[in-house]
Amino acid sequence: MKLMKLFSILVMTGILNVVCLLAMGQEGNGVLRGRISDETKQTLPGATIYIDELKNGVVSDVNGFYIFSKIPVGKYHLTVSYVGYETVTLEISVKAGQTIEKDVVLKGDRQQLEEVEVGGTFQGYQRAVNYQKSSQNLRNVVSADQVGRFPDANIGDAMKRISGINVQYDQGEARFGQIRGTSPDFSSVTVNGNRLPSAEGDIRNVQLDLIPADMIQTIVVNKVVTADMDADAIGGSVNLVTKSAPAKRILNASVGTGWNFISERMQVNAALTYGDNFWNNKLGMILSASYQNSPIGSDNIEFVWKEDDGNVYLEESQVRQYFVQRERQSYSASLGYRFNLNHRIDFKGIYNRRKDWENRFRQSIKDINEEGLAKKVVFQTKGGTPDNKNARLELQQTMDFALNGEHLFRTTLLNWNVSYAQASEKRPNERYMGYVKEKVQFTPDLSDLRKPYMVAKNEADMLLGAAAGYELDELTEQQEDIRETDFKGSLNLNVPVRIGYETGNLKFGAKVVAKSKKRDLEFYEYESLNEDFDQESFRHLKDQTRSDFYAGNYRAGNFVTKQYLGHLDLNNASLFEKKEVPDELGGIFKAKETVSSGFVRYDQDITRRLNATVGIRLENTHLKYRGKKLEIPAKGEGGDPTLTDTPEITDSYLNVLPSVLLKYDATKSLIFRLSYTNTIARPKYYDLVPHVSISRKDDEVSLGNPELKATLSHNVDFSAEYFFPTFGMVSAGVYYKRINDFIVDQRWIDADYEGTQYGKVIKPVNAGKADLIGVELSWQRDFGFIAPALRYFGLYANYTYTHSKITDFRLEREDSEGNKLENEDLPLAGSPEHIANVSLYFERKGLNVRLSYNFASDFIDEFGGNPFEDRYYDKVNYLDLNTSYTFAKHYTVFAEANNLLNQPLRYYQGRKDLTAQAEYYGVKLNVGFKVNF
Repeated sequence: MKLMKLFSILVMTGILNVVCLLAMGQEGNGVLRGRISDETKQTLPGATIYIDELKNGVVSDVNGFYIFSKIPVGKYHLTVSYVGYETVTLEISVKAGQTIEKDVVLKGDRQQLEEVEVGGTFQGYQRAVNYQKSSQNLRNVVSADQVGRFPDANIGDAMKRISGINVQYDQGEARFGQIRGTSPDFSSVTVNGNRLPSAEGDIRNVQLDLIPADMIQTIVVNKVVTADMDADAIGGSVNLVTKSAPAKRILNASVGTGWNFISERMQVNAALTYGDNFWNNKLGMILSASYQNSPIGSDNIEFVWKEDDGNVYLEESQVRQYFVQRERQSYSASLGYRFNLNHRIDFKGIYNRRKDWENRFRQSIKDINEEGLAKKVVFQTKGGTPDNKNARLELQQTMDFALNGEHLFRTTLLNWNVSYAQASEKRPNERYMGYVKEKVQFTPDLSDLRKPYMVAKNEADMLLGAAAGYELDELTEQQEDIRETDFKGSLNLNVPVRIGYETGNLKFGAKVVAKSKKRDLEFYEYESLNEDFDQESFRHLKDQTRSDFYAGNYRAGNFVTKQYLGHLDLNNASLFEKKEVPDELGGIFKAKETVSSGFVRYDQDITRRLNATVGIRLENTHLKYRGKKLEIPAKGEGGDPTLTDTPEITDSYLNVLPSVLLKYDATKSLIFRLSYTNTIARPKYYDLVPHVSISRKDDEVSLGNPELKATLSHNVDFSAEYFFPTFGMVSAGVYYKRINDFIVDQRWIDADYEGTQYGKVIKPVNAGKADLIGVELSWQRDFGFIAPALRYFGLYANYTYTHSKITDFRLEREDSEGNKLENEDLPLAGSPEHIANVSLYFERKGLNVRLSYNFASDFIDEFGGNPFEDRYYDKVNYLDLNTSYTFAKHYTVFAEANNLLNQPLRYYQGRKDLTAQAEYYGVKLNVGFKVNF
């Protein structure tokens, strides 16, 4: 805290000094600013603008704007260069105390245009690659044009094409991203530089399937952060840049439909964007909307394995059938007003909403012994009330609204930002109804351990109904409400520093982020007062088995229908007895977190080719949280479990995070980067709460750990990039991370807690230290260098190798004989060793065809109490195809096919052949029409 206060004093002193300088005036200097665009009025981010006489240059930002804030009076030659465009040199005259506006329009390089097929791929690539090339830190940039060339519905699906990124799936769509072999918890997702809160209760990371791909202008993956960026980015930071006011009027629209082979229903997609400038270009505006309605589903099998004296057998088997209707809406607005050349304000807002109406039908065979005798068989229906289509509704929403200003006082640039963000998840009236039969004999078929079968000795035992002796196991309803809010405010100043003819830039500032998060729960179980309730229920059964169940020759069986479950009047006291279940309420918590930060960053051109950036960032984290703890009576005492409040716990810690970045332009086409940075990852809010929560549905106990520390990483990166004279680039990089106090969930299978055995007990712990080293390779180029006729064909490919090793493992683990394990050779959880993307494309005269392949190797996902209980995320192979045809310049028809290989989401337990989960989604087809003006 003392260091933070001292830093704040230094920042305020710097501001006062700047104010004094402004009051005194700075004679003999002027300001040059403007915007770089092409002949079609498309803005060009990442253009290099250089003043020859001053040996000083700047780079245009993501919207094409640039500024020189301290130029001595005189005449100069201004050179503007951009890959794929002709270099322009202009003469400018700078006068004392004046701001000169110089917009520059670049023309396409004729020689290069003759060697490539000019189209969406080329134009989008040029903007992205220039922005990437000119940045000081290591980043990957993907433009909206490039995203549109892949069949990706959401931002997560688009991200998986980027070098070094792997994604994890839910219901066939990418939900969480992993950068450079680190878990999703080690990366951050921001919108226009502001970190988004999470809509889920247990995590900090953002659900990428909330945001449609067509709502974003640019995806920027910062793999190296600078001092002026938030430091919670061990793997990296993904910045989603929403659409900004264009330099010309635009109107884009698209409509489409598709087919899902599991739900056997059509889907609907639509998007609209309008932008223009008003009042002599003082006011710019852009509005966007996106709508997607997708009936989807999945075929799922899950297993729990046991090992006894080397003999492996099934302890639990599940067959699950999911039907989901997913509706996604997104709206964004951007307004910018320029008072004059030196002062402007901007507003950007985005709202995303996803509704999932889900029905799940689950057959569970539980507590199976080695002879195949199951303790019980349960048929469970998951649903909701009629106002939610008799399905479990999961409503997730995120919003971010930001107002920022840019003010140039003489030669000092001041930026400020205030923003509000919110994420929420609601699950109203989530219902479960299950029927159970005890002691059922099976014959295990383990001839294929990847797809094991439990064959009932008596087939009638697997027919839900009174004749087979099934009784009501559960009838419950729950409510869940999660909400996280962020208030942010920041102030930054940029001061040019001139030493002789060399110019540097001093940037410093402060930021405060006030976060709050809470989760409220209600959970009730119901008992019918009608003696004939079971017989009535058995008259409302339906076979949910799909004839072409992708996971194998499994039968889901008969279940109580969703309509019957949804129409039960559970809160009618004359029909049902209602009882609260405290076991399920341990997930309730409240948390507040305030992060106060300050930074100093200095950029200096050491030579025309070598640039250095040094900085230091201080982040002070102050936490306050409380939750619920389930008190279980000791054996022999009797009584029911009770729920009590945990004491309010506060914590505060300071991180001092230095950074050094070097960039060397060996030639106009060859760039080297070297950096050292410090980054962190804070524990999840809920993990810190000293809670005790029991889920009877899943037979597991969750424990909190208020002793958790933040994870700290020391990062070293080196990269080289070569940009071909025409179209394309090749890059290579190596990176090393020393990660301290990483956090994992310690899991014990069939463990005892407070005298009762549960299927799983989970507690987060700081598990030790780890070293991570990786290599990234990337290539993008058409084949015109081989033969001119091949310039219509091209290849986009990247490969990432990551090796991680835990060096100080602190988990309590045993081998199969109960002996304590020490010095295990284990990788970090969530760290795939190999990631690869390959995309072959053809583009000519409006026709674009692209075949894309994505691969990620398997990796450990969760650590168990022994190696046999470890859970692994299996390797994936995705193949997608899309084609489009643009005619009359403004109109495009397209067709897309996703997941052509029907790649499942698969986990395995301990060894590759022991399937823990396999979930299949089938192939998705889309067709549509786009208009662009």
